[in-house]
Amino acid sequence: MVMEISFSTMFFHDHPLDLIFDAVRRSGADTLEFWPETPDWWLDGLPEGRLARVMKEYPLSSPLSVHAPVLDLNPCSINPDVVKASILWIQYSIKLADSLGAEVCTIHPGKRTSKRPPSETDYCRLDHMLDEIAPYAGSSHVSVSIENMEPQVNALLTTPAEISRILEEREWLSFTLDTCHVASRGEEVLGEFLSVAEGRIANVHLSGASGSVMHLPVKSNPWADRSLDLLAGAGYDGLVTLEINDLSVGNPLSVEAKIRMIYEDVNVVRNHLT
Repeated sequence: MVMEISFSTMFFHDHPLDLIFDAVRRSGADTLEFWPETPDWWLDGLPEGRLARVMKEYPLSSPLSVHAPVLDLNPCSINPDVVKASILWIQYSIKLADSLGAEVCTIHPGKRTSKRPPSETDYCRLDHMLDEIAPYAGSSHVSVSIENMEPQVNALLTTPAEISRILEEREWLSFTLDTCHVASRGEEVLGEFLSVAEGRIANVHLSGASGSVMHLPVKSNPWADRSLDLLAGAGYDGLVTLEINDLSVGNPLSVEAKIRMIYEDVNVVRNHLT
């Protein structure tokens, strides 16, 4: 049985926090994946008191999760200032997640700066980032969870073998499985991710895919259906986060249309996994 169904605050990219939090109740979801980069909060100076007030006014039935900032950041950059800023924002996000009572903080591994296959040096930079955030993870009540990336030329952590290695080396680290990032490689590889990360998955980012278009709604999407079948077969019963890109859908969506879309996808997930 699915314990929690969530959606990303970035789906409501241009809307205020109170509307986003109220959309949880209206859509039938349980909670949110909160991105500090949500514009209404990020551009307002990240006021934690305001966030706390909104959370009190629109209480969630399950603890939220946090997604560390990734826009304009890269912890594996060849630019040391970019590396420093990226790590600081990950550390900030872990502390924020802890203060908000979140259970999971998802992070990205970064990428090689140039569009070339990652080298040993790039993986050393990834190890450095993880070493820097380990004390923050160890002193919090949050599961710090690294996400698999879409298989692009300069991307890190795109294969089950890479995820297996990094989890084996760090007992404190969890895994956020992005099913859409596996779409181009098919069901067999998605099944391998589920196998190598068994017992370590803290969050599943779920969305549809069609050709090169990613992060589509789940409803009526064949890849999302196959992903849900594999999750059900693996007995997954943890957090599922709908990660839909409103720009992938086509025409601009109204608030009501977005809430209806989440509502329909929540029902699809519940029907598959309960």
